[in-house]
Amino acid sequence: MNSRFFIPVLIGLFCLTSSVTANADTALEISMKQMSKAYKELALDLQQPLDANKSDYLALTGTLKTSAQTARGLVPKKAAALPPDQQAVMVTAYQKSMDNLVQSIDGLTQAIQNSQWDDARKIMADIKQQMMDGHKAFRAKE
Repeated sequence: MNSRFFIPVLIGLFCLTSSVTANADTALEISMKQMSKAYKELALDLQQPLDANKSDYLALTGTLKTSAQTARGLVPKKAAALPPDQQAVMVTAYQKSMDNLVQSIDGLTQAIQNSQWDDARKIMADIKQQMMDGHKAFRAKE
């Protein structure tokens, strides 16, 4: 192969993979996006829930819980910008927040299992507030 052609192709591939890598979501961002997608779908479904669709709703709560548990084990980007003595405090607060979220999701699961739709919608509102508060406290401003 002609090196005059080969080198520019290699440079182009390097630049392309570098830009894709730079824009890639972190594991935490992926978990949060999964949680957000499941939350939005479930919020729509619970506006007019049907007992026949309960298994679908429970699958979505399963996604919420799994994503929340995964996210709990990760560290927000915002922690890296803090002084070392404040990082541990922030991570501990983040983990507690995620633990509370998982408890709320467990309550939501139970409400859905028992067809307690009003309770489920109230818990969803609480989960939404927890997510908004968590983003304010732990999400780095881009």
